[in-house]
Amino acid sequence: MKIAFFFFLLIAFKGEISLANAKDSVAIDNAYMRVLRNGAACTLANTPNIGTRIIVALDKIKFKCNRGLITIDRGQIAVFLENEFYDMPKGSYFEIALKKDHPPLTKPSKWVEPLKNKIIYENTEFRIFEERLDPGDTRELHSHAQRVVVRLNQVQLTDPRNSPNGKPGTGIQVANTVKFAEPMVHVTKNLSAIPLYNIVIEYKIEHN
Repeated sequence: MKIAFFFFLLIAFKGEISLANAKDSVAIDNAYMRVLRNGAACTLANTPNIGTRIIVALDKIKFKCNRGLITIDRGQIAVFLENEFYDMPKGSYFEIALKKDHPPLTKPSKWVEPLKNKIIYENTEFRIFEERLDPGDTRELHSHAQRVVVRLNQVQLTDPRNSPNGKPGTGIQVANTVKFAEPMVHVTKNLSAIPLYNIVIEYKIEHN
C-alpha cells in the first residue's frame, strides 16, 4: 500500500514538473505574437490565427521542415510562412509566432532610421535585423516600431542624453532572453566591454 501511494505521488510530482516546464517555455504571449523558449506550438501549416513563424537559434540546432533539413547556428534564423511546416527543433532556441488578428500597430513620435544594423530578412509585414553596437559605441537618435528583441550578449546600455555613464544595475540586457518592446525614439550607447548583439523582429509601419 505504501509503495502504491509513493508511486502515485511520484507520478503526480512528475506531472507538476511537466506542466511547469510547459508553462515556463512561454516567454511572451500578447495580442501581437506568441514566443516560446525551447518549444514550438505552431509547427503545422495554416495554424488558425498564426501567420509567419521565426526560429531564432541560441545554439546549433537541426530540424526537418517542408524544405528539407535546416541547420542553423547561434544567432541565425529560419523563417516559415503561413503555409509551411516544420518539426519541433531540439536544442536551445526561440519560436516567434506572429498573430494575424493583432490590433493596429502604433507608431513612434517620429521616424529616424537606425544605423549600424544589418537586415537579414524582410517582407511587407516585418523585417529582421542583427542589432550590433561595438563596446563604447553610440547609435545616434533613431526610431523603433513594435518589435521583439532576442538578446544574445549580456551588455549594459544607456541613453547618454539622460545618463551618459549609466546607473548601476540599470540597462542590463541578459543573454538568451527575449523582450517585446513598444515604439520609441532614443539614443543608445553600449557601456560594456563586449558588443551588443541582438536579433530584432520589427513590424513595418508607414513612416511620417
